[in-house]
Amino acid sequence: METAVFAIFAALALSSAIVVVSHRNPVYSVMSLVVTLLSLAALFVLLGAPLLAALQVLVYTGAILVLFLFVIMLLNVGRETPSGGSARGQKIGAVLTAAIFGGVVVRLLWGRYVGFEVP
Repeated sequence: METAVFAIFAALALSSAIVVVSHRNPVYSVMSLVVTLLSLAALFVLLGAPLLAALQVLVYTGAILVLFLFVIMLLNVGRETPSGGSARGQKIGAVLTAAIFGGVVVRLLWGRYVGFEVP
C-alpha cells in the first residue's frame, strides 16, 4: 500500500514538474510548482522525514513560491510569445537526450530485476 501511495505522489511530482517547464503562462507554472513541492513533501513523509516535509511546505511552498507569485502578478507578466526562429535543433537534441536517458534507466532496471550485473 505504501509503495502505491509513493508511486502516486512520485508520478504527480514528475507530471507537475513537466508542466512547470512546458507551460507558457508563468502563473500556471508557479501553481504547478506548488503542486510539485507539496507532492515532494508527501514523499518526504513517506520516507520518514517529517521535519524535511514541514520545512518544504513552510519555507518553499509557503514563502518563496508566494513571493514568486506576488512578483509575477505585480509585474503583470503575460503569456510567453514564441520567437521568430526555429527551435528544430533544440527539439531534436531534447528527443535524443531523452532517448539516451531512457535507455540508461531501462538498462539499469533490467540489470537489477533480471539479475544481470551492470558494468
